[in-house]
Amino acid sequence: MLHKLLTRAILVVFLIGMLIPVLGLLIFSIDNQGLFTLQNYAALFSDPSFQQALVNSIGISLISVALAIALFTPPLWYGYLFNTRVMRLMEGLSFVTFVLPAVVLGLAYVQFFSNPPFALAGTPTLLPFAFALFGMPYYIQAVLNRLRHTDVRIYHEAVQSLGGSAWTSFWRIQFQAMAPGILIGSILVFSIGMGEFTITQLTTGGSFMTLPIYLQVGFQNNPLTGAAMAVIGMGIAIGGVFVTLFALSKRNRGVRDAAH
Repeated sequence: MLHKLLTRAILVVFLIGMLIPVLGLLIFSIDNQGLFTLQNYAALFSDPSFQQALVNSIGISLISVALAIALFTPPLWYGYLFNTRVMRLMEGLSFVTFVLPAVVLGLAYVQFFSNPPFALAGTPTLLPFAFALFGMPYYIQAVLNRLRHTDVRIYHEAVQSLGGSAWTSFWRIQFQAMAPGILIGSILVFSIGMGEFTITQLTTGGSFMTLPIYLQVGFQNNPLTGAAMAVIGMGIAIGGVFVTLFALSKRNRGVRDAAH
């Protein structure tokens, strides 16, 4: 009984701490000298600069997710099943990037890619690679946790002992085990791409308009519009979390139904 009460109390305190800033921004964004209005949101969505920033952020974030999946998933899969040294190397590199500040990563990109033949500083070309690298520890840990939790080695060996092909083992066992981790890691990388300001500012010089750049400019010019932008950003993040939870719960129900 005491354990349940303590758990609920901690949950309530956590929710209050999370909701107070959101409610404060929401009230501030719709306040107009004591009157509530959605004028700031209407002005925001009618602004071509905001529309372009939204498209840019979503596009760059999706490319970052694709890069993370393509660059990190194959070595993780190979390392976990066939060569633990590769897995340990990937995990070690993820811890290095985890403690690496965004400003250091941004400055490193600017210094390295400022001279020919890789003069890419000041362009958005570097952003997907930077976001994928910055999200590397979160993506790797999400996928590794799924591989370790499911222990796909045992199922892989069972499929082989029963005469199953390598493709059957990969598609029916290994990919299904990694899929939730890939989904969670992708959401985390996508969130970094949507919200990272420092790397974007340093690598592009602010010339490429994304939501964080637009938010910073918006707060300087019109704090109410900036608050509305912040509320929309948090709404996108919360929506992504709920979509992920829904997808995982639906998948788990499908697995339980198949088992019965």
